[in-house]
Amino acid sequence: MHLSRSRLIAALAAAAAATLTGCSLGAPASPSPTGVATNPPVAGGTETATPSPGVSGSAGPQTTGERTVLVQDGLRIHSSASLSAAVEGTAAWGVTLTVVGYNASGGPWPDSSSPGGWYQVEGSTVTGWIIADPTYTASGVFNSIGFQDKQIDGALFPTDWTYADNPGEVIFEPQAGTDPPTLVIRTATTLSALGPAGLTGYPSVSSNSEVVVCGYTGTLVKYAASTGASPEPTTDPGSGSVTRLADFVQFRATLSSSYAIDIEMNYSTADEYTVFETLLSSIRYPFPDCEAVIPSPSAAT
Repeated sequence: MHLSRSRLIAALAAAAAATLTGCSLGAPASPSPTGVATNPPVAGGTETATPSPGVSGSAGPQTTGERTVLVQDGLRIHSSASLSAAVEGTAAWGVTLTVVGYNASGGPWPDSSSPGGWYQVEGSTVTGWIIADPTYTASGVFNSIGFQDKQIDGALFPTDWTYADNPGEVIFEPQAGTDPPTLVIRTATTLSALGPAGLTGYPSVSSNSEVVVCGYTGTLVKYAASTGASPEPTTDPGSGSVTRLADFVQFRATLSSSYAIDIEMNYSTADEYTVFETLLSSIRYPFPDCEAVIPSPSAAT
């Protein structure tokens, strides 16, 4: 999935319970940290619901279950599957909507002349249609968290995952299971201070130097173990314990003269990679390009 979207724009965190214009959704479930979080979570609400599996690798589009809003400035809900249809409400960042239908040809997505899919969704009081762009919403229910010492206003991660907040980095992983994938966010003053890119024994298989995340352009590189990695606990550059799996992905960007970020993940399945895509599409930074409002026909402006 192509993650470069200029419409990934920032807004301030939602109130203690994220809201949907015209309806109120429940507060987020509390994460179960493996370490001590030095900062309180940034609010971003979800309904209490069983997480739905990611759509990666699925046979067809999602027609039931939940989807969570990733767009930092909120997502418009239209009365029908068309950008020209009336706006019935706006779902805030982190809000979960229930999917009740799908339209494969309900008018074009933004920046496209081809027909695009639309989800029919329900909130507490609003029913309507949102575009089925996977950088705007993600399948399932997610917790929200912010780390102010790392200059991260918010990010979304699955409710059945946990995190450890360590000096200089945060590690996310599933709460249960063997050989778990690990998603790591590391920050430093410069890219060089983060250390060399890549991972020993994992040659690059693809690279995109124009990936835009929350208004900032960085480089996303995918790697694969040269001989098929066996799960092996090891230590990452931030001294955290991680498990090396068959695949590795890394996003790096410079956001200011004194701030750089590295978001990377060890994974072995398409659904695990979807967790990385979701966090990357949802992350919010307290920097000007992220907070600027960039008009979009589907985002709230």
